[in-house]
Amino acid sequence: MAGPGIRCWEFARALAGDADVKLFTPAASDLAAEGFELATYDRERVAEAVGGCEVLLAQGFTFNENPELTRMGKFLIIDLYVPLTLEAMGQYEHLTLPEQAGIQQGIIGALKRQLEIGHFFICASERQRDYWLGWLSMAGRVTPEVYGRDRTLRELIDVVPFGLPETPPVATGRVLKGVHPAIGENDRVLLWGGGIYNWLDPFTAIRAVALLAEKRDDIKLFFLGTRHPDPNVPKMRAYDEAVALSRELGVLDSAVIFNDKWVPYEERANYLLEADLGANANIEHVETRFAFRTRILDCIWASLPVVSTHGDCLSGLVERKELGLVVDSGEAAAYAAAVERLLDDKTLYCRCRENLEAVARDFRWPVATEPLKRFLAHAGAEGAGGRVIGRLECESAGTGGDSGASSCAGTWRAAGVIHRRAVGIIRRATGVIRRAARKFRIRIS
Repeated sequence: MAGPGIRCWEFARALAGDADVKLFTPAASDLAAEGFELATYDRERVAEAVGGCEVLLAQGFTFNENPELTRMGKFLIIDLYVPLTLEAMGQYEHLTLPEQAGIQQGIIGALKRQLEIGHFFICASERQRDYWLGWLSMAGRVTPEVYGRDRTLRELIDVVPFGLPETPPVATGRVLKGVHPAIGENDRVLLWGGGIYNWLDPFTAIRAVALLAEKRDDIKLFFLGTRHPDPNVPKMRAYDEAVALSRELGVLDSAVIFNDKWVPYEERANYLLEADLGANANIEHVETRFAFRTRILDCIWASLPVVSTHGDCLSGLVERKELGLVVDSGEAAAYAAAVERLLDDKTLYCRCRENLEAVARDFRWPVATEPLKRFLAHAGAEGAGGRVIGRLECESAGTGGDSGASSCAGTWRAAGVIHRRAVGIIRRATGVIRRAARKFRIRIS
């Protein structure tokens, strides 16, 4: 599983004690569900599949592609943990401007619709929450009534970060050192978790390791996953460029190794526990600012010190809590120095590991999903057709052909017209009074 699938899977596990949970997947899975039901659905009959559910949680474009789900009188939770418009700019910047504009307009239209229909929204960080509050304000969802019920707006949108398992990782077998032909028993492994995407910077890490390879042969950079498990996600140009750069620098398949597959979710612990450092590198890009690099969380879970570049919120956490070292974007020499310092300074390395163990407790899935549990408790008390904090009181979502949000939007548009008319009357009256005052030489203060 990639990040979206992992997130859904762990939500189901974490919420199973608070609700009867069903996790719907478009294809069969070989994972064993514990405490919840794992089911597949036919895209032509998805509404029938979820008929017995009271609350629907989805991410991406699920509600856009299956609009019938929004007309069933269910509570809708929208997961906005991926800032799709910003990610798309990095993913599709090689296309022509008209092509990019078309993609952006499609994503923006889909997101606007989600902001209209959702009862509750979640994202992965406080920085993301600020971003989405702007969207929600423009969508008419931040209103005096909503503010009056909850001045924090946490019951409209709250933070549910990517989480960590409650138990530490356990190795089940050797996978790298002394096993991979390019990695010796005593080599030091720098692990790049997750995929190689156009909005990331594998090139700085590659150049850093190439610099280190000029004076030592024991540091290896291992890219954990290069072939995405979703066949609809194409191999990105950044991967080809990363391989080409490694070849050009003479480190391909020696100091830099690309794993030509996707490691199964339940096997990733073996790689994390054999690695010596975690690697992350960002491009100076607006996507980076609002990103939540889940690959760093795996390093936190495994107490694996991280070398990263500045930009995303988790790299900021690495720097603040001393979970590793963070350098400026694009600075290969500084990146190489950080890698070498962490590997050779045992005192610093051990201190980072201790800090990682302490931070991991705050990201456990049961803790991370607390806002979802609160919403489920509130939804159960209200009933699927009643008033919900974070949504205007009006006809419930799915009544007739319009969503409750659309009905509310009409109400507020009407209120806006009345407001503008009132302001116009006041201004005209003020003008009359001032003209009369000038005529009769009356002073107005």
